[in-house]
Amino acid sequence: MAGKWMDEGKQKNLDCFFKGDARPSWYLGLYVAPTSQPAEATTLSGLTEPTGGNYARIQLQDVDWTRTNNVIQAVQKTFACSGAAWGNVYGWFLTTVATGTAGLLLAAEHFSDGPYNVPDGGSVKVTAKVTQTSG
Repeated sequence: MAGKWMDEGKQKNLDCFFKGDARPSWYLGLYVAPTSQPAEATTLSGLTEPTGGNYARIQLQDVDWTRTNNVIQAVQKTFACSGAAWGNVYGWFLTTVATGTAGLLLAAEHFSDGPYNVPDGGSVKVTAKVTQTSG
């Protein structure tokens, strides 16, 4: 299943492509809330991330991405939990900032086979994939 473009992500794509805005950096993160697919109007402040356990967003580089037709996919990234459990992780997201909620929420995906209950010493592997659709 592919990630869903959020409203902010759709707008930023148009601004970069048609208005010449600089493409932002991309960071991959995990969310523990909401417990269902975030609505397209959700912003970064509407997500809750794991706390403790050495959690941090992962920056994605240009070389991490491949495109086949209308699907863009990043190489698999691993979030390793150490020092404290994260509890139930429900999905992943792409944002423009390494920390905090001041950035844009570009895309998000609810795990179709989750949530994953991540104990201390556990990990979550994510292959971010987003499909471009019309309409």
